[in-house]
Amino acid sequence: MEHNSTNIKRLQNYCLGKPLAYEARPFGEFPICYRLMGKIFAQFHPESNFFRITLKCKPDKAEIYRSLFPGIIVRGYHCPPVQQPYWNTINLELFDDMELLLQMIDEAYMAVADSFSRKAKAELAALSELEYILSEQLTDDFLALYDKLYCGQEEKERVDLQKYKDEKLNLNNILQDLLVVYSKGEAVACAALKMLDEERAEIVHLYTEPAFAGLDLEAEIVRRLEAKAQIRGYKWCLIRIDKSDKASADPAAEAFDIYKKAGYRLKTDDGLYPDLSDAIYMERKI
Repeated sequence: MEHNSTNIKRLQNYCLGKPLAYEARPFGEFPICYRLMGKIFAQFHPESNFFRITLKCKPDKAEIYRSLFPGIIVRGYHCPPVQQPYWNTINLELFDDMELLLQMIDEAYMAVADSFSRKAKAELAALSELEYILSEQLTDDFLALYDKLYCGQEEKERVDLQKYKDEKLNLNNILQDLLVVYSKGEAVACAALKMLDEERAEIVHLYTEPAFAGLDLEAEIVRRLEAKAQIRGYKWCLIRIDKSDKASADPAAEAFDIYKKAGYRLKTDDGLYPDLSDAIYMERKI
C-alpha cells in the first residue's frame, strides 16, 4: 500500500467513523490510538519509515489472517506475550488490499464491542446516538449550557454567580478545548479543558441536561477530554467538586462514583484555588 496522505486520511477517517470512536495518544505522538468507551481497538503508525496498523482481533480469526499473509500480518509486535493472540500488526507497506483492511478494522471494533457487558452494550447503543463536537473556541451552544449550569447552582445558593459571570467574559482565554454533545441537533451536555500547568489539566464546566443524566454520558465526556489532554501532552487530569455538593460529600453518591470508576482518586487541596477551601479535588494520571 502506498504511503500517502490519501491512504492515511482514509484509514483515520474510517476508524473515527465507527460509532462512538475517538482518537487518543496514550503512548506519545505515535501510535495514534482509536478507542471505544475507553478501550483501544486500533493503533495506527502513519510514519513513512514505519507504516503499520495494529488491530484488536479474536484469536481464531487472527490466526487465519497470519496464515494467509505470513510475515505481513504478525502478532501484535509491541504487545505483552499474553496479549499477542488478541492483536494483529499489519505491515501496510506490504499489504495492498484496502477493502480487506477496512474489514479487519470492522472486526477490531466489534471485538471490543462484543467484550462489553450487557449494560455497557446498552450504554454504547444509547451514547452512539449522540454527536460529540470538540472546538478550541467558544460557541453559542456551549455558553447556553454554561449558563444553565451556573444559574441552576445559583438557585441552590452553591456558587457566587458574579464570579462566574466575570469568568465567562474570559472563557476564551482560560479554556483550551470545549466539548459539546448534541442529541438530534440540540445541545445537551458540555465540558472543557483548562490548563493548570505544563503537566496538569482540569476538566471544568461539566454539565448534562437532566434527561441525559442516566446514560453514563459524564463518563464518556471525561474519557474524550482525557484523550485530548494526552494529545496536548498533559500527564494528569483533575476534577474539582464542591464539598457543598451532596454528590461529592457522600462517597457512595453517583457523581463521586462516576469519577472513581473512571480511575480518579481523591487528593488534598494543593493551593490550586486558594479562595475555594471547601473544594474536593480528584486526579488521574492519563
